[in-house]
Amino acid sequence: MKVLLLGSASYKSSLTYFRLVSVGRQLVRHGWSATMIVPSADKYNHFIPDKQASLDPIKLIQPWQLLTKLAVLNLVPYLLTSLVQILRSRADSIYLYKPTPITIGGLVPKLLFGTPVILDLDDLGSEVMRLQGQSKIQVKLVAACENLALRHASAVVVASSYLQQLVLQRYPHKSVHVMSNGVDPTEFICRSTTPPRPHIYYFGAINRLSLIEETLRAMPATLAAVPNAQMTIMGGGSALQAAKDLARELKIDQAITFTGWIDVRDAQQHVRFADIAICCQPDIPTVRAASNLKVFQYMAMGSVPVVSDVGDLKSYIQDGQAGVAVPAGDSAQLAQALIELLQNPRRRREMAARARHQAETVYSWDSLGNGLEVFVRNAGVDHGKI
Repeated sequence: MKVLLLGSASYKSSLTYFRLVSVGRQLVRHGWSATMIVPSADKYNHFIPDKQASLDPIKLIQPWQLLTKLAVLNLVPYLLTSLVQILRSRADSIYLYKPTPITIGGLVPKLLFGTPVILDLDDLGSEVMRLQGQSKIQVKLVAACENLALRHASAVVVASSYLQQLVLQRYPHKSVHVMSNGVDPTEFICRSTTPPRPHIYYFGAINRLSLIEETLRAMPATLAAVPNAQMTIMGGGSALQAAKDLARELKIDQAITFTGWIDVRDAQQHVRFADIAICCQPDIPTVRAASNLKVFQYMAMGSVPVVSDVGDLKSYIQDGQAGVAVPAGDSAQLAQALIELLQNPRRRREMAARARHQAETVYSWDSLGNGLEVFVRNAGVDHGKI
């Protein structure tokens, strides 16, 4: 059985690597032959293609494109050459991740030959683009692709229960499978240290101040109660300077280290067992829809996740057994939660151990892949292709 995976970002971007590549490898583990088509150059690799790229055991195809930062000039030749590859693949199933003008060609085999298409939605893509300030034309194009893909998809994989509800409201007869993001726990070292240090950290992009503002505003009260607490913020983005400015305004900058952009594997040098890891986000549709990857990485590193009670975040931490959930937007409650954790090393060690266990079992890609493979196979059976 052959599956063709389509993504809209280069193979090493976090958008592609931590979900689409993991999906492909899991399908291969279950006996599928997997081919992936993605751009060779984009903003995620600074428009520098790697012609020797390999994703063994997945066959990687990078269609021809111009190496320019002008999206329109890149898109036209890419669409033509990728469509040729899509038709040549003669796949039994198409797995279309993130519907955009780059991936929407994956619907052509469905429209021409009835090839089943499994659509993977892990966020509200066009709405995220709008919040990031991208052009109205780009936002409308992606929104149109989302609507078209959703209408014609044979089955839909979603990353959250919120997305599941949205899909079923529009298409109540669609077959929908909820699959959160996941993690390969073997990629993370998890060594216990006793006692835990008074350390808090955040990992991820900072493209909007709201992603980190609540945490920063909780720090003055936290430091007043635990003066030796320290925080590391690992990540960059358009709002990084605003975050630094707010830290200075709150007079907490001496307790915070900003590393800038850093690879998740390199982040481990800043992390120890039972550190407190932050994923506090605003209660808005894009957060409810997402399955925040950093939470699973936090758990794999043996950290204690502190998350907002938004979307599925609380369920990931076993409703408070493998981390702490706080109301969104409430910096006072967040500060209280941080203080209680910092002052209770035994509780932190117990939660960190449970979090690591969750990463090794429930949210490992091996576990998630079992249910996904059955869903993808049945989507093909339902359409008489496999």
